[in-house]
Amino acid sequence: MRSTWTLSLTAALLMAGCGAEPPASEAPPVEAAVGTAEAALDADLAPYFDAVTTPTNGYNVVGTLTPPSWSWGQIELLEGRQRFRSEYYNPRTQKLRYQDTYQSSDYPLATYFGSLNQQLVDAFNLAYGNSCATAAGSTCPSPGPTKPAARYVLLHKGRATAARTCNVNLTPTLLVHGAIQDANVWMFPNGNNGSGGTYENAAQKTGLVQDLESKGRCVYAVTFGSFHGDNYNHAIHVANAVKRIKALHPGVARVDIVAWSKGVLAADPWLANAATWGGFSTTRLFERLAKEQASQVPPYDDSVRVYVPLSGPHKGIDLNFRHPIHTLTIASTSSNAPVGRGPMPWTYFSAFQCVTWGPEVPWYNNPYAESVCEGAGSMWPDFFRRIYLSNITGLSSTGAPVSASTLQSLNTTQGLAASAFNFDEYNMSLFGAVNDSGKYVTAYPGQLQAAYDLRGTYPIPDRSSYVWDSVDPNENRYFPWLDSKLIYNPLNPFIAAGYMAATDHRVCRTTAYDPVGSPCFAYHAYNTNQNAEGYNISNYAKYRIMQGLGIAAAMEMGGKFITRLAEHGLDPRLKSLYVLYGTAAGAAPYETDGMTSTTSAPRGDGVLFEASIAAMPQLTQGWTAAKKTADAKQEGMAYDHLSMGVTPAVWNKISAHFVSRD
Repeated sequence: MRSTWTLSLTAALLMAGCGAEPPASEAPPVEAAVGTAEAALDADLAPYFDAVTTPTNGYNVVGTLTPPSWSWGQIELLEGRQRFRSEYYNPRTQKLRYQDTYQSSDYPLATYFGSLNQQLVDAFNLAYGNSCATAAGSTCPSPGPTKPAARYVLLHKGRATAARTCNVNLTPTLLVHGAIQDANVWMFPNGNNGSGGTYENAAQKTGLVQDLESKGRCVYAVTFGSFHGDNYNHAIHVANAVKRIKALHPGVARVDIVAWSKGVLAADPWLANAATWGGFSTTRLFERLAKEQASQVPPYDDSVRVYVPLSGPHKGIDLNFRHPIHTLTIASTSSNAPVGRGPMPWTYFSAFQCVTWGPEVPWYNNPYAESVCEGAGSMWPDFFRRIYLSNITGLSSTGAPVSASTLQSLNTTQGLAASAFNFDEYNMSLFGAVNDSGKYVTAYPGQLQAAYDLRGTYPIPDRSSYVWDSVDPNENRYFPWLDSKLIYNPLNPFIAAGYMAATDHRVCRTTAYDPVGSPCFAYHAYNTNQNAEGYNISNYAKYRIMQGLGIAAAMEMGGKFITRLAEHGLDPRLKSLYVLYGTAAGAAPYETDGMTSTTSAPRGDGVLFEASIAAMPQLTQGWTAAKKTADAKQEGMAYDHLSMGVTPAVWNKISAHFVSRD
């Protein structure tokens, strides 16, 4: 059972959230300095980018929004003038409005996050002026206020910062959120009902914004249009935001940056001069795409004083490849519930894996978006129907996605009614899909870029023993639950209806990494299903449980982002690096493979491995020994991943380091 703190914090990470002109003391919204227009893109790369006639190395301030007095002091909408890769949204990645925030007696999220959500949508709507942003029951276009184009980012100002009652002579701070987050997590980590009330009455009412402002510092934060968005796009926004903050603070040479989780992958490329990176293939599609994207990240210009990465995946993440239960939670949970807003590493899975036994007993009954598991896997005839999340079958000789059928036809041939299919609802795979127009789209480009095989450092352990039940979520939930479904036989309770083909659970866990070399199968007495791949001596049919493209394909489709990032240290002009990371797994850890016994240290923060988050040697490569000693520091703290950005003890460490550099 998840603790109140963990659940309320998770809700804060998943949910987030109004307008007057800027104060007269602020600079008017003018275009920043521009550079030269870029050369034309190769024809096969052009469809992947937003159409910008004359991309330049600058930004515009589109407009400003002033939220209610209990919230942010002001929100600016910035438009980047660089060339951005287009970002696609499914219902699990778009911005939520007040009207479509999930609301129930168990999860009263609209009460605490609805107004905050609406502030985000209203701010993005400064670019669109569409009534869909506030009209109940309406669907916004893409791009639009709930699905903004990649070139837009929000720059939030704390209340003291907007009012200029902070100490403008101190170095200002920019906060960069991670996946499934937005800037509101830095201000109201547990939400706010407009009167200071928090979700589930959590004790922590305010965030790092108020903490830093109480110490006199001016504080800004960004909200990216897509919290799973492309990391190169986000790096451009970080560079533009820093430039904007410096414009708001004449005479201040540098800005401090605090980035959390995936947010470090937005700061790292800029600080590591991504535009100068080499090593990209000249023939493979996604590496050519990555090279073009990297070229759009502005050169680092010595504008950062202190960089504080909080538990970020500098060396990548393979969490969802390791743990089937996480991706099944995503598949079987309605889109806007407190969980289920991440990507899956599979292209299809068998319906019997669905958490529900049908629509009568859903985990979360969300009226705004149904789960692809609704009504699936409830009885034998439906057990081994495939639910396709992608129609991509592999990569071509040049690395382009290959598909032989539409995503709709794949699912309707499995028995799904055509009227129940929606491309955006079913395109949930990490790998994306090819749409009906023949265009490749993924809602998770940033997660593809973050994917990296860490089994060389953290092997998949054998945890078939019951002693791991309370530690490993796979052993505690996934395999016993599959076994119980397979064994159940309503016709003869004394004879098992089915069983797993392998007793070694690592076989199924490694299938996501290598679907061909390590297949995960089940045998079942119901053997007329079209997906049977063979039979045993008792005539039980053999069924593949899930299938994907594998982690090597994910890394390639991410343009080998982590590989390139690992080859480059941060610019040595950076005045100070302070790596802070968690060392506790938390009450409900997501990642436990770093443990070697039930009592060992987790070697991670419950989501990311220590090798990825404690990456100072990688970040400081190219620095002199003297600079490393003087300007680089790394420290672990006994908090889990979901606590590192919202815990006062961590904030105190950050503030103390800022003071040491004042």
